[in-house]
Amino acid sequence: MKLRLALLLLFISLGFLSPAQEHVISAATTLSDDCSSLLDKKLDFLIDGSFQDESSLKKEIERLKECGLDDFDVKFFGRMESMSAMLRKMTKEKELEQLSFEDLVTQIEKIKATSGFLKIKNITLLSETLATRTGNLKNWNEDIKIFQELGASKNVISQVFEYLEAHPENTKSYQEILKSLKK
Repeated sequence: MKLRLALLLLFISLGFLSPAQEHVISAATTLSDDCSSLLDKKLDFLIDGSFQDESSLKKEIERLKECGLDDFDVKFFGRMESMSAMLRKMTKEKELEQLSFEDLVTQIEKIKATSGFLKIKNITLLSETLATRTGNLKNWNEDIKIFQELGASKNVISQVFEYLEAHPENTKSYQEILKSLKK
């Protein structure tokens, strides 16, 4: 997971976005009043000393939920590594003191439109689904598809299936099952 995230951040910092992706924010997007007023504000938290750790960054990124970011987006873009990569790109066009939330949202939307980001988001959400889902034979036909989409080996899938057959009243999540199989 960390390798995939590192690769995405590398792609972002190298500027692999196509010209079409550079203009991904659609005029058709309806923004809430809260979002519209936020977009005009400068990114003062970057220069006033309040930008000191990931928790403060996350709080600032969380404000962008009004502009369409979801929980995954907040978690992903609320990291210092993500912000650093975006700032490198944004400060090529503007001075740090001139950057606004609109610039930040524009950069986030460009990244969100890339296939790399979409793949990471999909894999992460599927992994979280399996981690919390209780393994049982009733749902196995659906769950095996998730394992396959995540690239689990046939051996791992087979071991999980055998575990479920041996424990028909299982109450463990797939994450717990996989941990017990590792031992």
